[in-house]
Amino acid sequence: MCKTEMQQKEEIVEAGKSLYDKGLLVGTDGNISIRLSEQEVLITASGFCKGRLTAEQITKVDMEGHVLEGLKPARDIRMHLAVYRECREAKAVVHAHPPVTTGYAMSEVSFEKTALPEVLFALKGIAVTEYTTPTTVEVPLEVSRVMAEDPECRTILLANHGALTIGSDVGEAFYMMETLEMFLKANLVSKLLGNTRYLDEVQMEKVNRLIKGEDPDSVIGGTK
Repeated sequence: MCKTEMQQKEEIVEAGKSLYDKGLLVGTDGNISIRLSEQEVLITASGFCKGRLTAEQITKVDMEGHVLEGLKPARDIRMHLAVYRECREAKAVVHAHPPVTTGYAMSEVSFEKTALPEVLFALKGIAVTEYTTPTTVEVPLEVSRVMAEDPECRTILLANHGALTIGSDVGEAFYMMETLEMFLKANLVSKLLGNTRYLDEVQMEKVNRLIKGEDPDSVIGGTK
């Protein structure tokens, strides 16, 4: 059953409250959007606390960023629109500043190696952008670049900024942000202990076969 526009606004409100309550953003940080159609997007308005959002603080824009209904949209609007242009399957985007994740975003990091299968299952891998000047055209151009390089990726670490998760609905995008912060907390503990155990090529190959839908017991029987 198709959701009404108000129902989708209510989903954004709920996601904002959950992000705020879990400490994944503070103050007026972050923004959330849902793609309504080929040409219409709902996005949180600029300058409001996501933990106390109301439906009136969610703006409707077109794919060029022009306001169709509501208040001034989030300053990061061009970043959201870049995601929807680059990935037609994307239906929702969450941008937040989880503290541990943002600490990683402030550091020189790479996720070429994977330590948790959940990163592949839930996050579809993690891409990392180069630094861009906030709210400028550099941001959507860089987000488009990393998405074009890794079309399957649905989680993006924004250098010196925060993170972006892309879902089939806003609930999925929220859960991905929550999972990202959990993984990076665990990754940090592993680094402090000094002996991170990464998945090797064979283990990665088996996880990828599971993701593609192969029967679990056939996967452990050997590689193809």
